[in-house]
Amino acid sequence: MRLYLSGGGHGKDSAELDKKFASAIDKSKPLLYIPIAIDENKHQYLECFQWLKKTFNPLGINKLEMWTEKELMKNAEIELKRFSGVYIGGGNTFYLLRELRDSGFLLKLEKFIRDDVPVYGGSAGAVIMGKIIVHANFADPNNVKLKDFRALNLIGGRDIWPHYKSEDNRKIQQYRKKYNLNLIALPENAGIFVTEKAIEVVGPGSAYLPIEEMREVKPGQKI
Repeated sequence: MRLYLSGGGHGKDSAELDKKFASAIDKSKPLLYIPIAIDENKHQYLECFQWLKKTFNPLGINKLEMWTEKELMKNAEIELKRFSGVYIGGGNTFYLLRELRDSGFLLKLEKFIRDDVPVYGGSAGAVIMGKIIVHANFADPNNVKLKDFRALNLIGGRDIWPHYKSEDNRKIQQYRKKYNLNLIALPENAGIFVTEKAIEVVGPGSAYLPIEEMREVKPGQKI
């Protein structure tokens, strides 16, 4: 298992994590991009696809393919085998989880991850790798009225709080205690690299663990 989970930043904020992910990709095969969490009223899928190309083309990834809701519904598990990895973008976490689950893709994605194929999750794409997404309503409206908040649970029982800022501390503690969450708070300039054996912070920023106070975990350190 190789997960690359971002706090939601881009450009310089995510450059180190982007490079680490790109180095793990078999560049002879296409990278699969799933943008469906984004609000198309604000950013069109094709616009996001162009952004992804500008991010990864300089890192040697020139073969990319995008799947939206339609492709997720119709493509079988065997189709995934032709991809070198998956990049799941940010947006509304509740909508993302519902669409992945209802299309049947969520189980395929989990198998793909457990088969050691590199998968990148940014913001909402990172949150669904955790145990539960109930805390996403801090930032995301649950317009799809999702009731089952269980996610993939691939981070050792932990959950991701993306776009972390110090002013979130009070709200984080409330969610942590109410739902018994084991959170990793990621600012936009921080990410984590997750394997079966370890969770490593990737900079330039630090990750934070809300216990009674926020404990800083610096880049290169393990959680």
